[in-house]
Amino acid sequence: MEINGITCEGCGSTDVEFDPATRKVHCNQCGREMYYSRARLGATGKIAFAKDNAIKFFKGGNFPEARKFAADVLNMMQDNAAAQFMVAYCDEFCEGLSGSMTVFFKRAEDIPLEYDEVRDLIDLFESTLYNMRDFEVQMVSLVVANMQSMEDRSRLESFIDAVCPFCIARYASEDFMTAERESFYQDIAANCNIPKTCLALLKGIRENPGSPYKTGSFALRRRTSYFLEHYVEPVGRIVNSMKASQYKQKFLVAYQQVSEQYRSMASQ
Repeated sequence: MEINGITCEGCGSTDVEFDPATRKVHCNQCGREMYYSRARLGATGKIAFAKDNAIKFFKGGNFPEARKFAADVLNMMQDNAAAQFMVAYCDEFCEGLSGSMTVFFKRAEDIPLEYDEVRDLIDLFESTLYNMRDFEVQMVSLVVANMQSMEDRSRLESFIDAVCPFCIARYASEDFMTAERESFYQDIAANCNIPKTCLALLKGIRENPGSPYKTGSFALRRRTSYFLEHYVEPVGRIVNSMKASQYKQKFLVAYQQVSEQYRSMASQ
């Protein structure tokens, strides 16, 4: 396969053959063989052109064209994460192929993403939150794993505070707050400044569809105790896990007030 932008490092010839499975380049002029890194391959003209077009059509809602250009990228660079995501999204939400997105995240775990790929994924995730809300943990975990530099911390925090509050506000009950999910929120709260996420969790005490405030069910003792144990108390532990910042004390006070009010209502 020939790709515009790939040349022989030895003689400079463009008469080369490329194997996308191994990223190996063979020069037909001098016989030299070499390997292209993921970063270098992703920056070549044809791949960059196809990827940029895929993202443009994807964000514009033209999913058939987006999928076509994303497939072109994958024909040349099989592990390009942004292209893999767009194909999986089209399969899952346009073609009804359930499980496509789960497969994408499983594969992406093993890809050492380049900075540009993480940037592209953040852009794509933020533009698809309505359909992607059930993949909150997977989206955040993938970006966190590939954005560890302190220089990127502000962008990471902004991403988390865009994704998590959106998803939290749309869960159908408190049952999303499993022990694993609580640990997930505690971990990111301990390492990142995410006030919007913590505020969304606090608001959920009143606004989650399963809250006795929403259902008017404080008289149902068992139900009220269940929500206390499975949502109110986990939120308290998450807030307590927040890293030291200008926000933490305010959130601790706010939680104390909301928690005491809930317990007062439950005891009447």
